[in-house]
Amino acid sequence: MISCPFCLMLNDQDLDFSVLLRKLYNVSDAETEIDPADLHQLRLTLIAPGTKWCGPGNDASDYDDLGTEVETDKCCRQHDYCTDIIPAGETKYNLTNESFFTRLHCSCDDTFRQCLQSANTSTSNKIGIIYFNAIGTKCYKKYYPVTGCKTRGGWFNSKCIEYIYDEDGDMLYQWFDVLNY
Repeated sequence: MISCPFCLMLNDQDLDFSVLLRKLYNVSDAETEIDPADLHQLRLTLIAPGTKWCGPGNDASDYDDLGTEVETDKCCRQHDYCTDIIPAGETKYNLTNESFFTRLHCSCDDTFRQCLQSANTSTSNKIGIIYFNAIGTKCYKKYYPVTGCKTRGGWFNSKCIEYIYDEDGDMLYQWFDVLNY
């Protein structure tokens, strides 16, 4: 079994596990071939313990099926049902998602962060730290054109936490670093 705690929150129904394994473990294409029969089981193993919605896809039998970590699972389910998304490799609002997992509108990620913080359990906090701090994902929204980064933060100062905008410019859709948890 693959141990990949960072993978718990890759929120993409169409995640290519071969790409993920090559990136994480520096292995060849031949070593990452996954039998289609095993793919479903592999997806289930990446669901966070105690949840049915926190991971790529879900393990729920229906919308109301939640794991033992009920409040955390509700947050993940709501995040999974975000309607404004850009799947991996697709373009929307003149933005192309070059990541290997789905990116969401910033309002969905903001709601997800607030929900996990309100749940305030060990599981919700771990998921929040993984998704918002460790993975370093981005979200998108329509705002004034970004002209620079005023303040950097996060791990290795890799995130922009305060942007500089051209407030005279026309608003447009852009990528933004998600806030830390």
